[in-house]
Amino acid sequence: MDYLHLLKSQHRTPSDSFFKHTVYGLRYAYRISGMKAMRVILPSIERPHKLPLVLSRSEVKQLLKTPKLLKHRLVLAMLYGCGLRCFELRSLQLKDLDFDRKMFHIRQGKGRKDRYVPLSQMQIRGLKKIYHCRSANHLVL
Repeated sequence: MDYLHLLKSQHRTPSDSFFKHTVYGLRYAYRISGMKAMRVILPSIERPHKLPLVLSRSEVKQLLKTPKLLKHRLVLAMLYGCGLRCFELRSLQLKDLDFDRKMFHIRQGKGRKDRYVPLSQMQIRGLKKIYHCRSANHLVL
């Protein structure tokens, strides 16, 4: 444990998550082998508080203009504009889209929680174009 702490404090290696998982693994190994006296105490690790990178309006326009296919532009627009995770976009179904209310219902997202996200008019137009090209209940983006 002292070795891991020394590595963490001096070299910034291993990563925070590796360090925590190693300690959790040691705790578990000691517990199941009955070595409660060898209990590992996890020191607190401060995470850097970084603000997310926010693109300017012109950078977003450039990002969305770059792909040639509508499908690819729409994927980028949904990921960035709605703040979706990849698995949430992959599980997109037609029944989750409410074009009248301009909302998208995400089922069982991160933390197995449902949520609604707004859709822009541009996203709605793109989704409708793709839907008219497909006849399935599951949109394939």
